[in-house]
Amino acid sequence: MLVSCATPPEVKTETLPKDIAIILSDNSPAFTGVLHEIQRQYKNRIEIFNLGNNETMHPQILKKIQSSASPVVVAIGLPAAHLARNLSGKKVIFCQVFNYENEGLISPSMKGVSAMVPVRDQFRTWKMLAPGLKKVGVITGKNLRGLMEEAYAAASENHLELIHVEVRSDKETLYAYKQLSSKVQGLWLVPDNRVLSRNVIRDIMSYSVKEGIQVVVFGRELLGLGGVMSIEGNYADMAGQVITRVRQAQESSGMPGADLLPLVKNNIRINSVMANRLGMTIPSEFGGLVYAP
Repeated sequence: MLVSCATPPEVKTETLPKDIAIILSDNSPAFTGVLHEIQRQYKNRIEIFNLGNNETMHPQILKKIQSSASPVVVAIGLPAAHLARNLSGKKVIFCQVFNYENEGLISPSMKGVSAMVPVRDQFRTWKMLAPGLKKVGVITGKNLRGLMEEAYAAASENHLELIHVEVRSDKETLYAYKQLSSKVQGLWLVPDNRVLSRNVIRDIMSYSVKEGIQVVVFGRELLGLGGVMSIEGNYADMAGQVITRVRQAQESSGMPGADLLPLVKNNIRINSVMANRLGMTIPSEFGGLVYAP
């Protein structure tokens, strides 16, 4: 008896033009650093739209991007992502945006790349530096469900108790930290600009140094204020992940993959002065990461 097997029809995926448009929020190094890496790594044509500081020009810029032949748009920074959210018929990838959930940026046509190194990597490295660490605090604004789910899982994996406090403004942050400080050995400082200001960061770091609390910070410039370790992504990795998302968008009719693509590399710096002050022994494998501000 012969059984015939029907050949399934070929599934054709949409192949979009390779040109992309990039919206730059402004000329801050955190944004231009990613832009320059995308320009270095991406070999096809790129249109760049810089929002600058003149919001009255934003409607005109939006019209130009909307009429652009580039079907895929990269938004670098929150202002760029806000503008890109008003585009229709485009696929949008955002990066360098921390509060993406609070801003409602995820949609069927809009996804992102994380602005932070995976929390698992941060806590694992921290635990290696401070094996006796047991309790860690973090203070944020609201609507960071995804980040906090990741953080609680990472804390459990590294045998840490994580205490999370939500506040509504930077005015509440320092008070909340002083209330929290007696319950924790360390503070995980995250870049939530809704509840952090330059002055509050300085106050937090000053208080931490005085009280002997170790603080892991999100930028190496904060080591000079008393952070014991900084863990941050690098522009080349972020640009590479953005390009991965661009290619996904170009090869599919939708926007495949997770809402947020994680970073895979990190830059670590250890403040040897604070580590010694806190009685830490820096592991030999961290030798090349030591920094004396």
